[in-house]
Amino acid sequence: MDDRVCMKRRQVLAQGLALAGGCALGVGRDAAAAKSSKAAFLYQDHAQNGKRCGDCKFFTPDGRNSSAGSCEVVEGAVDRNGWCMAFSPKT
Repeated sequence: MDDRVCMKRRQVLAQGLALAGGCALGVGRDAAAAKSSKAAFLYQDHAQNGKRCGDCKFFTPDGRNSSAGSCEVVEGAVDRNGWCMAFSPKT
């Protein structure tokens, strides 16, 4: 068998093991570390098809009359009237 093929296979296996180890270390992190960027969830500052952050189970308003708040999934401040792909209606 070609040595280049065997070496490449070893490299792939080593990288896979390193990735698995890194993932295992990240399992115990707190929820804030698990948040993703707004871009990752296609966040926008306006509603989409009647769906908005204020009606999502992941949204927490900053204040009683505030239009801003935080999200359990998306990093940073989010607008009550915003939307992202993680939208899940409150039950």
